[in-house]
Amino acid sequence: MDQLDQFIKDIIDAKKLPGITDEAKAGLLEEMRDGLLDKINRALIEALPEEKVNEFNQLLDTPDVSDEQVQLFIEQSGVDTQKVTAQAMLEFRNLYLQGSAEREAA
Repeated sequence: MDQLDQFIKDIIDAKKLPGITDEAKAGLLEEMRDGLLDKINRALIEALPEEKVNEFNQLLDTPDVSDEQVQLFIEQSGVDTQKVTAQAMLEFRNLYLQGSAEREAA
């Protein structure tokens, strides 16, 4: 299990879902992983300096562009990828657990 999966598993455990089966938990983990990766990717793109957006779009339009090339472009554009990723993960966690806190307060 990688760090991202462990992060999501910890969120699911903190949510304290009653009666969730292991199969349902595995499906939820996969669904949440996709959602978290989308959130991180959006945050990284939004963090690009304005002058790099057109260049980034051109890169994405390049046939056979690899994930590594996209990642390298973002890193070399001056985006603090660790900070942006950590913030996106924190927002994701807070959003997911928001309903739990409201139930516990009631």
